[in-house]
Amino acid sequence: MTLIEEQFGSMAEGSVLPEDEDSPPIADFEQDGKLLKIAVKGLTVQDYVKRLQESDILVAIDGKIYRDGPLKLRELFEAPKENAQSGWLLTFWRDGAIFDLLINSPIESRFGLATEQETEWAMEEFEKHSYADISSYKNYEVYRSTKNVCDVISVDRDPLAFIFPALWCLKYRLYPPLAVLLVSYGVTFFINIYLFVIAYLILGRFVDISQTNILRSFTLYQNKQHYMTIAATNEKDVNAILKKIDFSNKVRFEPNVIKPRARLKPGLGAASEEV
Repeated sequence: MTLIEEQFGSMAEGSVLPEDEDSPPIADFEQDGKLLKIAVKGLTVQDYVKRLQESDILVAIDGKIYRDGPLKLRELFEAPKENAQSGWLLTFWRDGAIFDLLINSPIESRFGLATEQETEWAMEEFEKHSYADISSYKNYEVYRSTKNVCDVISVDRDPLAFIFPALWCLKYRLYPPLAVLLVSYGVTFFINIYLFVIAYLILGRFVDISQTNILRSFTLYQNKQHYMTIAATNEKDVNAILKKIDFSNKVRFEPNVIKPRARLKPGLGAASEEV
C-alpha cells in the first residue's frame, strides 16, 4: 500500500471514477447562484495528487465563471475543445485567496455547494483576479517545510540544464550535484579532452531529462512536503498567492520585496497596466 493510499484510504474507496459502475450517477441540483465546492470525503486520489483540498471552491473554467452543476461539468470536460490547447485552466478559491490550476485530465472529485457567504467571498476575490493569455500559464509545484519555508519548482524544462549543467545547479543552489559535476569534469579533462567532451554531453543530457526529479528530490531531502500546485505566468505571482493564503509562508530565494503585479484588464490576454 502506498503512502497516498494509507493517508487517503477512506477517500479512495469513495472516489468517483468513470470506470466504477457502482458509483452513484452524477446529477445536477438546484444551486440558487451558489458555486460548486469539493465535498467532504469527496476528494479523489487523482485530485489529491494535484493538491486540491476538500472545500476548495470552483469559481471559473478558462476564465469564465462556472455556475452550472456537476453533470454539466463532466460534459464540459468530455466535450472537444474549440481551440488547439489541451487541458483546462481552473480557478479555485481557498482560504481567502484565488489561485489557478492547469489540468490535462478531468477532475473526478464529488462536488457539493458552497454557502452563500463563501460564494460571496469567492466572487469578491474573483473580481480582483485577472488573467493573461492562457497559453502563457504553466504549473508550479510548491513544497513547504514545517517552518513554512516554501520552494517553488517549475515543471517546465530549463535549457540551461543541458547547456551548462554546473550553472543550472548553482542557479538552484544544488551544491552536492554541483560538486559531483565539477569533479567529473576535472578528472576527465586531465585524462583526455575527448573523454571530457563525451562526459560533458552525457552528464548534460542526464541533468536535462532529470531536472524536475532532481529538484523534487532535494526538497523532499530537506523535509519539505508537496503543499500546492499553482498555475501562473511567473514565479512572482505564485509567491504572492502563497503569502495571501498564509502570511507566514516564506519563499526561498525570493526578492526582498515583491513588487505589485501588473494589473490586467478583465478578460484573457488583455493588455497590462502598471499599478
